[in-house]
Amino acid sequence: MSIVYLTTMGSSVRRCGERLQVFKDDAKLADLRLFELERLVVFGAVQFTAQALALLLDKGIDVAFLTSRGRLRGSLVAGQSRNVYLRLAQFERWKDDAFRLAFSRNLVVAKLTAQERLLARYERNHPDRLDGNARDRIRSVLEKTASATTLDELRGFEGAGAAAYYGQFGRMLTSIDFPGRKKHPSTDPVNALLSLGYVLLTNEIAALLEARGFDPAVGFFHGIRYGRQSLSLDVVEPFRQPVIDRLTLRLLNRGQITAAEFEGGEKGLRLVPDSFRRYLLLYEEQMSAPSEGEGTPTWREQLRQQSDALRDMIMDGEPAMLYTWTGRRSS
Repeated sequence: MSIVYLTTMGSSVRRCGERLQVFKDDAKLADLRLFELERLVVFGAVQFTAQALALLLDKGIDVAFLTSRGRLRGSLVAGQSRNVYLRLAQFERWKDDAFRLAFSRNLVVAKLTAQERLLARYERNHPDRLDGNARDRIRSVLEKTASATTLDELRGFEGAGAAAYYGQFGRMLTSIDFPGRKKHPSTDPVNALLSLGYVLLTNEIAALLEARGFDPAVGFFHGIRYGRQSLSLDVVEPFRQPVIDRLTLRLLNRGQITAAEFEGGEKGLRLVPDSFRRYLLLYEEQMSAPSEGEGTPTWREQLRQQSDALRDMIMDGEPAMLYTWTGRRSS
């Protein structure tokens, strides 16, 4: 099963029997066999006929619609899970302060651990480039999480860890400047690439959660905010560093993506179309690679396993440790 990205502005998707065809003007760009298709991700102005949308719904294929800059507009969900009991349990866990605190503590520990281990991996090969105290600061914050009694405390610890980590991120880049983490808008190439990767990863997780019967908007660490996929943001946290940050470092340090391949200005940068399509291929390679070395689940399989584990936590009422990257050599 595959995920297909549609990026050609002004293209249209039509039904042809039990297949979909993508056209730009009178030229056919792609022929999609639906038995091989898991999900469509659509960027920018791509039109769908009513017949094409009906076929996607009939075949149980979800579609995510994003702007050309990667902001999620909405999703076409082929059919929500009938597991209403999971959603009821999720709402009950959200009202359970002890569950939310324990879950959030595990989340912050997993995220801080991934940050420390990524710095450690880089430091082994480049001992003189990083501030030796940064990892100590993250480890110190990690120790404090055990005594946190409120979500605000945990959010403070997460912020302290992020400050130490992103303070070193630019030192791991060899050919491009990093002004520090800036989300909206991302006006430099590094932040633009990080934000794009985080959006893709979070949207994948949202689709997995919805397919399993969760409400992606009801999170435990990120809480509830109108229009935000808070549970998806919870689940993505332990995967940011090992999946997206490592991919970003590799692409920029190897020159596979350069600053010259971005366009835009104060409203935010984005990759030019050809580079964007190449990035999607590289992202897919990352998601299909073993997560912890040969013979281990791929990153996409790890996301599925984490979603299943989360379902068990909510149904059992017992928050377990979230996926925690070991830092072993892999892709």
